[in-house]
Amino acid sequence: MKNLTLYFIFISLFISCKNSEERKLKLTEKMIVAGENLIPSTPGATPSYWCTWGAQNYAVDSATIANSTFGIGGHTVIARNLTEARVFGKEGWAASYKKIQKDLYLMFDVGWDIPADMNFEDSRWKLGSQNVATDKFPSCTGTPVEKLKKLNELTKAAGWKGAGLWIPAHAWQEGKGGKMFSWKELESFFREKAKWANEAGIEYWKMDYGSRFGDLEFRKLVTKIAKEEAPKLWVEHCIGGGPLNDVECPWDCEATGSGEFIRWCNGGKLKFAVDQLEFAQVLRTYDVTAYLSVPTTLDRVAQILNSCAGKNQISGILNCEDEPYIAATLGCMMGIMRHPAFLSQKSYAYDPLELRKRIDEVIRAVRWQRIAPAFGAGLTPMFIDSVRLTDTWAVKKGESWTTWLYGQTIKQSAPARVSRNMPLPVVKCEGDAPYVIASKHISGAISVATLMRHDTIKGFYFPLADVTVSVENYRFPIAAFGRYKSLTLNFQKLPAKFKILAQDLAGDIVYDITEMVEKKGNNLTFCGNLIKTVGLSAATDTDISEAGIVIKIIEN
Repeated sequence: MKNLTLYFIFISLFISCKNSEERKLKLTEKMIVAGENLIPSTPGATPSYWCTWGAQNYAVDSATIANSTFGIGGHTVIARNLTEARVFGKEGWAASYKKIQKDLYLMFDVGWDIPADMNFEDSRWKLGSQNVATDKFPSCTGTPVEKLKKLNELTKAAGWKGAGLWIPAHAWQEGKGGKMFSWKELESFFREKAKWANEAGIEYWKMDYGSRFGDLEFRKLVTKIAKEEAPKLWVEHCIGGGPLNDVECPWDCEATGSGEFIRWCNGGKLKFAVDQLEFAQVLRTYDVTAYLSVPTTLDRVAQILNSCAGKNQISGILNCEDEPYIAATLGCMMGIMRHPAFLSQKSYAYDPLELRKRIDEVIRAVRWQRIAPAFGAGLTPMFIDSVRLTDTWAVKKGESWTTWLYGQTIKQSAPARVSRNMPLPVVKCEGDAPYVIASKHISGAISVATLMRHDTIKGFYFPLADVTVSVENYRFPIAAFGRYKSLTLNFQKLPAKFKILAQDLAGDIVYDITEMVEKKGNNLTFCGNLIKTVGLSAATDTDISEAGIVIKIIEN
């Protein structure tokens, strides 16, 4: 009777695989594998972080959201919102992400070392003292080193890996009255600050804009000093510029509107990125819009990795910010911005994907990186599709801080398929296709993801496709993120007898799904509905994240 029941489950699954319609599938207690967990309990080594910047903009009040959307008071207003009470108070920002806090630094963005009454909008030289503002962080008293140490201790006591610090691309007071520092003065300043960081246990600097933003020698100097004075200190650099690839931006180079990263500044942006990766430990792919984040980020990641592929001396990793499934799949780290405390404001469509309700996918991505950590940009071959997909957005007032684009229709494109260290996935679908990405990680693990699209008429939408990926070794874990019509794993070889285990990357229950997977030769086909059901089985109530599943083949 049991075999007959499984037979009917199997048949119903593959009827639904052939249809685009999703049908409900129930996971039973009999499928649970007791005492098993496919995800390590030890926090990962990838230096990802959650950053306060998003919360500073969107988790305070409606006036702040208006400022962030229309740029009324600039960064000065946003910097004032970063306080000890907001971060560490009752139900403060630091209370979220409990499941992965030990994996993440808590990144204090612009404002941690700026007194509340300081206006720096036209005097950026005021930034970068690296002396914790005690009016906003009253628990952090004493010498500058003691203040930093107390900030780091507060962060660790709240459950996080430690404190990360935003710093500008210049020395404090540099540029005041037009005076730039000598090389000797720069070295003295940053050597002192690196020593402070080392003594206080600070392990991450996020270097951003500043009067020396585009100075490669300066960035190289800071990285060198950090290695000498604070061996555990990560120094992050960035590509900078506007939030859209090769699209008009007031503080950037002239754009052609192509929507392609490789054409931005006539290739200058790509060159600047690759030049930094010759010495950088981390390169951040930088700001994007909420509406076209996927193609903008994916194209940056794909083109940078493609330019670095096979250059083993380039060991720096990419930080693709708040695109967790791109990061998890393509071996990048994350700089998460979203937070469940983001306010819902009907007047401002700043959060069209409701990222405040998509926290589980961050948990899934971070926990996968315990198995498959981020890896260097030059360490593996890279493959990108010659076919590009284009997404569009008609920019309306109140949707974004890109106020200069109101009334325009913007396009961003990216390769339809991207892979690292393995062949491109095979994708079959009717009509529009999703973006599909895959990697064989340094650890041997395999990951694959499908990513949603955006159109001026349809809005956000997620085409379903039959996806096939090649897998050399069945012994390593496999992750699948997103939505599928079906996913086929084409193995070089499978054992004569085996079972298939699967687990929601956000949860701790392992299911034996052997009888629910189609087996044909060395191919295993997973219905999209099965991936969705297992991959959302540990979903938090009200969370609307996309699925994320880890699969393991166990030889009997």
